[in-house]
Amino acid sequence: MLTIEKLKEAYIDEALKNSGLPFVVFTDAGDFENARRSGNSVTEYINGLLTVSNSSVEYAGEQEIVGISTELGFLFRLDDDEDAGGGFRSAKELRDALQRAFASVPPRFNVTDGEKTYTVVAAYSLPETGTRLQRPALGDSLSYSCTIYFAYLANAINATDVKITIDGEDVNFLAFGLTRRPVIVANLFSNNVNGEATGYAESTAFVLDLTMPAFVSVMGGIVADYVMGISDANKPHAVKIAYGTGKTMTRTMIFGESSSNGQGLENVRCTVSLVPYSPAATIGG
Repeated sequence: MLTIEKLKEAYIDEALKNSGLPFVVFTDAGDFENARRSGNSVTEYINGLLTVSNSSVEYAGEQEIVGISTELGFLFRLDDDEDAGGGFRSAKELRDALQRAFASVPPRFNVTDGEKTYTVVAAYSLPETGTRLQRPALGDSLSYSCTIYFAYLANAINATDVKITIDGEDVNFLAFGLTRRPVIVANLFSNNVNGEATGYAESTAFVLDLTMPAFVSVMGGIVADYVMGISDANKPHAVKIAYGTGKTMTRTMIFGESSSNGQGLENVRCTVSLVPYSPAATIGG
C-alpha cells in the first residue's frame, strides 16, 4: 500500500513546483517553516499540512483497491495593504497559483513502490475562501483548505489508458463499453428432462457503447447528424480503439441505437452505440 508521503511527493509536490510560490507541505505533523533571509531578500514560505480525512480498502482477490480522501491546509500571510474592494492581492495570487499548479499535472499517474507499479487517479477542489486571524509568529494571515481524493490499484488499466477516435476525431468519453454480443442457439441436441438448456454461439458481434458530452465540434456534429436523421443510417465510420494493454483495433462501423439527452441547465449528453459495418445485405453463407 502506498504511503501518504509517496502520494504527496508524486502529485502535490509536483504540482506546487509549477506554482511559482515557495510552498512547504508536511504530512500529519511537521515544524513550521519560518521565513529565511538571503542577503537582502526574504523568502516567506507558505506552510501546508496534508492529513487523511477518510479512506477505504477493497480487495479483488489479493489486490488492494484503495481510496483516500485528504485535506490540504495552508497558512498564508497577507500583505499589508487592502485593495479598493477590501481584498488582498496576495490572497488572489495564492488562489490563482494553486489553480495553475493543480491544472498543470495530469489526473492520472503511476507510482512505483518496490516491485509494484500503482496506477493512481486524483481529483481535487480548490480553496475559494479562508479564515483570517492574527496568528503568533505569522501575523495577519489566512488559512485555506482544499480536498484531494486519491484512488489507486496496482498494475491496473485505467479508463484514461483507452483512446478512441471516430473518423480521426478524438472521442472525449465519460464512459465506454466494449461488448461482444453472441447469438445463442439454445437446446442444441438437448436430451435433458429438467428444462436445463445448453447453448451454442451461432455468431457474435462487436459493439462499442459510448457516453460523452455533446460538444460543438466535428465529433458532436457527426453524432447529431445521425440522431436527427441528417446523415445516412448506413454511413460507415473509421473507428480506432487503442486499449491500455498496447493493443490497437481499427474497424469500419456504423451507428446503432443512439440518443442525446439533457435537462434543466445541465450539459447535453450523448449515448452512442456503434456496430460493425457490412457494405451490402448478405443472406445465407
